[in-house]
Parts: sequence; structure tokens; C-alpha cells
Amino acid sequence: MEVKVSFKNQIQERTLEELKLYFQPKVFMEYCKACQYYNKIWSCPPYNFDLTEMLDRYQYAYIIGSKVYIDDLEEDLKQLSEDKNLEVVTNEIYKAAREVLDARLNTIAEAEKDLCVLLAGGCMECDCCTREIQLPCTRPEKLHYSLESIGFDVATISEEVLGDKILWAKESLPEYIILVCAIFSQEKLDIEGIYDSISHEDFGV
Repeated sequence: MEVKVSFKNQIQERTLEELKLYFQPKVFMEYCKACQYYNKIWSCPPYNFDLTEMLDRYQYAYIIGSKVYIDDLEEDLKQLSEDKNLEVVTNEIYKAAREVLDARLNTIAEAEKDLCVLLAGGCMECDCCTREIQLPCTRPEKLHYSLESIGFDVATISEEVLGDKILWAKESLPEYIILVCAIFSQEKLDIEGIYDSISHEDFGV
């Protein structure tokens, strides 16, 4: 069964100083320690660099909110959910959306080496990360962190900066899934150019 999803993107510019209002590394590192991926993939903590020093390299933050609306017919969604629990279905949509958005953001990162591109979650490049066997990352050019993994409160950023609440699957699929990404830069960026780079056709899973 194919579930069609579509994106509605928005981008908000903030200075890094403004964004630091949501920077709570001590709080979110504790959440990371409880996660199954802690110390197992290279995009997740613990890190061998200072987070504050990393942020101080940049002046501007471009917060990207990509909302995925689930717009199949209700009967199709019911049929899809018969064999799979709602959390599994939501995760499948999330992963498919990540594949598209990650590819677009990787293109931006490859074109502009002085940018810091942050994805909407942990790295998905490899089926098994080499960190588990204590070897270096095999695709360092595609290794990007996420806002939450470096200590930012993404739920509050989504609500206060983007104006969108993060929704979760409970008794039914949520109206939308929002992917919150970011680009940090030393200079101001062309927001329209970022929009163009992350635009894409609808897709299915």
C-alpha cells in the first residue's frame, strides 16, 4: 500500500545568539544517554568536540520546517494500518521523507563547504554504523548532526520559531509529521535559494 505525502516547507532566519535561547545541552545530553543510539552512531553523542565552540563559528541559523501532510483517502490509511501499528506506519513515512530531504540538504552542504547542515534526526546513510566497531566514519562528507543531538530543544523551536507543534501517532495517524532541520552559516544566506534547493515532487512509501 502506498501512502502519498507532500511537503510544505518554511524557513525562518535567526541569529545564533537568538537560537541559543533554546540551547540546553546538559538537559538533552541526558535524554541522548537514554537513547539506543547513544555512542553507537557517529551523528550522536558523545562528541569529541566542544559544542559551544562549534556554535561560535557561525552567526546565522536558518531553521527549516518541512511538514509532511498525509493526504491519502481515509479507507487507504485504514487498510495500511491493519497489518502495522500506527507507530510503525508513522516511522515509515518519516524515513521516506528523510531520504528525500536529506538528499537535498546534502546537495547544499556539498556546494557550500563553510555551512553546517543539521538534519531532522540521526544519520541514515549506512545500515550499520562503523562506530559500533570503533572504526572511523566511512562517509564523513555525508555525516551531519541534528539540532537535538547538539543540545537544542527542537520541540520548542518548532512551536516558537516555526509556529508548528510536533505531533505524534496515538489512536490515529497525525495530521502531519514535521521534520525540523537547520543550516548554520557565517554570512546571511538567500532564503529563496534554500527553498529552491529543498523543493521536490511528492513521493510515496
